Amino acid sequence: MMHRSSLKLGATIIIGLLLVAAMYVIEAKRGIHDRLRAFVVNSYENKLAAPSSTPSLAPAPSSAASLSLTPLPTSQITPDLNLMEGSRHIKLLFLGDVMLGRYVRTLMEKKSHDYPFELVRESLLSDKFDRVIANLEGPIVEVPNRAQSGTNFGFAPDTAKILKRNGIDIVSIANNHTLDQGEKGFESTKKYLAENAVEFFGNPILPTESEVLIKEINNKTFAFVGFHDAVRRLDDKKAIDLVKKIDPQVDHVIIFIHWGQEYKKTPSQRQRELARAFIESGADLIIGHHPHVTQTIEDYKGVHIVYSLGNFIFDQYWSRETQKGTAIEAVFSSSTGDDSIQLFEHPIDLPESRPKWLWE
Repeated sequence: MMHRSSLKLGATIIIGLLLVAAMYVIEAKRGIHDRLRAFVVNSYENKLAAPSSTPSLAPAPSSAASLSLTPLPTSQITPDLNLMEGSRHIKLLFLGDVMLGRYVRTLMEKKSHDYPFELVRESLLSDKFDRVIANLEGPIVEVPNRAQSGTNFGFAPDTAKILKRNGIDIVSIANNHTLDQGEKGFESTKKYLAENAVEFFGNPILPTESEVLIKEINNKTFAFVGFHDAVRRLDDKKAIDLVKKIDPQVDHVIIFIHWGQEYKKTPSQRQRELARAFIESGADLIIGHHPHVTQTIEDYKGVHIVYSLGNFIFDQYWSRETQKGTAIEAVFSSSTGDDSIQLFEHPIDLPESRPKWLWE
């Protein structure tokens, strides 16, 4: 009897070890695939960066001030927070890449469709923020892509409903995955978002004026402009002309841009030059995403540049840096004539595709 029990125990241990080994192999393959894709994307960006007929931007000055936005105790995201009591402010929260397909969807099916938001949902739904804005990293389609690997995304039809009930008010659809399911997928994304009262802005190629979201919030008007300059090079002149045209119409122009090189912790020269061109054209705040890791924050002529928020919800478990991110709280005065903007940084950790605030 003892011999038979020992055999069963040994077999159980071996099976367990094999399962653990299999999980590591799967994650390693996913990491290799993502690194390979990063190499291809970076090579493509370098090719696009070659001289062309597009006018070149002026070199970015090297003396731009670098900001440290370590959150103050009062910047913690709690439902009962009354930041700067006695004054009226508009508070916008910006989140990085949200990818609700691939293994994230598998976790949602196993646990709960709200699983990725469970640890931050209370904060996102609180009345602390006037709007919560994120980058939707892929299209919403009738027949979703169920693949567990690869980078051709297609999210399930309930995605917009899930975003809305978890506190996401506005999304950018200007990124390199928006057209993964073609023009039909692009149109269905807008349809599902509109049906669920999730507002959207931007275009994966170049937004027209009609694709800029203009919102009045507490007596101030905001223009949310979504650009993509990652895999597809942005037409600088047309983008700058759009910013110049929008600027006189609103109090604040916010550029929410998909740019830079994946997995790079520092912004490229291209990012820095483009950011300064936008500021010279009237942008009041620039927030970036796409690298899947956080990048530096700078100030240029009094305007904040957040180069990359990193991931908010993703399944890139092969790197510690891709399992961290940050949310940026931008605080605007609602008083006439006061155009000041203050930023508060809220670092996040996202183990198993479920973000949580690091101060908790």
